[in-house]
Amino acid sequence: MESIAIVFNGLPQQVAAGKTLQQIINELSLPSQGCVFAVNNQVVPRSEWQIRVLCEGDSISLFQAIAGG
Repeated sequence: MESIAIVFNGLPQQVAAGKTLQQIINELSLPSQGCVFAVNNQVVPRSEWQIRVLCEGDSISLFQAIAGG
């Protein structure tokens, strides 16, 4: 199966081509509750995780909500 290079939180990763953001979240055992994912500095709404297909060179950033004051 063909793979593509992406960057996740600044670290290079190889993933299978044609994967969605949700599939990558699952494969990498990433937290999804209280988190926001951005692809190429654009926040991807949770409703689009299942349909947002990653492309060669995409940069994914994970932001976790922090409670406090």
